[in-house]
Amino acid sequence: MRITVFGLDKRFDYAARALTDHGYQTVRYEEGGELSPILLLPLPASRDGVAVTGYSSVLLADLLAARPRAIVGGNLSGSFTSAARRAGIAVRDYMNVEAFVLKNASLTAEAALGILLSDSPAAPRENPTAILGFGRIGKFLCRGLLSLGCPVTVFARDPRERVMATLIGAKAFDTKTLAAPGALRGFRTLVNTVPARLLAHEATADLPTGSLVLELASGDGNLPLPLPGSGVIFRRESGLPGRVFPESAGIALGETVSDLIRELFPDGGGNQ
Repeated sequence: MRITVFGLDKRFDYAARALTDHGYQTVRYEEGGELSPILLLPLPASRDGVAVTGYSSVLLADLLAARPRAIVGGNLSGSFTSAARRAGIAVRDYMNVEAFVLKNASLTAEAALGILLSDSPAAPRENPTAILGFGRIGKFLCRGLLSLGCPVTVFARDPRERVMATLIGAKAFDTKTLAAPGALRGFRTLVNTVPARLLAHEATADLPTGSLVLELASGDGNLPLPLPGSGVIFRRESGLPGRVFPESAGIALGETVSDLIRELFPDGGGNQ
């Protein structure tokens, strides 16, 4: 079974190796090269809905016109998925596989924890940290920080998530409390995991000089930028698993893609 692998970061090199170990023939995409019956697209598959991420000359429409037997990608749009199915192309999104999403979230949290430890001037126990959101990444990161003795406060909308945060040793408040003046006073680190704006423009003014603001969610404008001269450090970190732990991220991806292909072609029909 032959697979053309897109994706420019090292994670996809390891994913290709993992797929090879599972018995697939993998080739990295080369301009002008023949496409395989199976295509593996990056994460996200496209940022603009037109071209494959990292390949401005490779249009999604051209991939559909090539009529591969299957396309596997990350965060595939509904319109692309529908168009592929109308063309008779099997489609799977690896970001819909819960096991893979959990592994990816765990790697993201571990990479973020490394950033916090290296960029924060204070030891964890002296570094009160606020985490916005308590989804997969928030949970893994909270647990890691607590294990180091870091005082953690979680801001979450769902009352069940707040209860869970308190049960593992964090403080927890409703995201509505972020609208109150001084909501971030007392924190030295702020981590956002929510792809939405929860803070007022002036909120980061409550953070002392040397504080770290870490943006982990996708999209721009989720967090207000620190005021000029405030001494607050702002870091936007996306795609952490692929950049920090490419081997672990790539193996997890390759194994997930292998499972999806076997699901699509249980009799090995994609080998044709």
